[in-house]
Amino acid sequence: MSIELRVFKANVGLKWFKAGWLIFKTQPFTFIFMHLFIGIIGLLSLFLPFLQIIAAIATPFLTAGFYQAVITKQQGGKIMLADILKPFTAKGNRMGLLRLALYQMAAGVLMALLAGGLFAEAIEIMSNSSVDPNIALQQVIDNISMANVVLFLIALSFYLTAFSYAVPLVYFNQQKRIFEVLKSSLLVFYHNMAPLSIYGAIAAGLMMLSMFLSFLPLLVLMPICYISFFVSYQAIFMPVVPPADTQPDTPQHNHDSGRFDA
Repeated sequence: MSIELRVFKANVGLKWFKAGWLIFKTQPFTFIFMHLFIGIIGLLSLFLPFLQIIAAIATPFLTAGFYQAVITKQQGGKIMLADILKPFTAKGNRMGLLRLALYQMAAGVLMALLAGGLFAEAIEIMSNSSVDPNIALQQVIDNISMANVVLFLIALSFYLTAFSYAVPLVYFNQQKRIFEVLKSSLLVFYHNMAPLSIYGAIAAGLMMLSMFLSFLPLLVLMPICYISFFVSYQAIFMPVVPPADTQPDTPQHNHDSGRFDA
């Protein structure tokens, strides 16, 4: 049985972002520390290579914990930093998250192999410390094919969109078929390209503005992006409905008795 989804108008992308802000400001520091915790785990894996596998496995669980905290706030509860660890012990599709982590690791390896194959000469030049940096930069530019760049960007987009909604679909929707999950995540971006484009443009614009403030606003912006992205998942996949002025263009199932608390 395929996973059902809703389709929305373009302006809903802005409303998802506003909903993320409303949830964030109920307990801003907790959400900031949750996001920092996820980021620190990722950074540690860069500096301590032996932690890469542990970090890759832990990230879907931590993301699910962040999303669970969002639901708790929507229901009027209180959250704490330790709540981000609940998926490791709470009942839920923990095995599904583990399988998803393994699939994502395998996809990441394939992406690394693709990058190595497409940009082998450029990587070799950059790894040669004896070459003058200015000369190396020019050689890298000369050795990179625009066709290879386009091919890699297409593959990267496919990778990112396939896994974007995978964690909540596996954990909250209890989906066990990973390939069906990845297909559904891809279909979201096809059917809801307009609202997700608006949402992405807002997030990208605010990130660019943060450059002028030494990226400090990202401490606030990134948790809001996490929250609002989960709000978009709730609107598209969960058995809830948004307010009347954001009814979907083409509702694809009949679970229209829920509540959208963002």
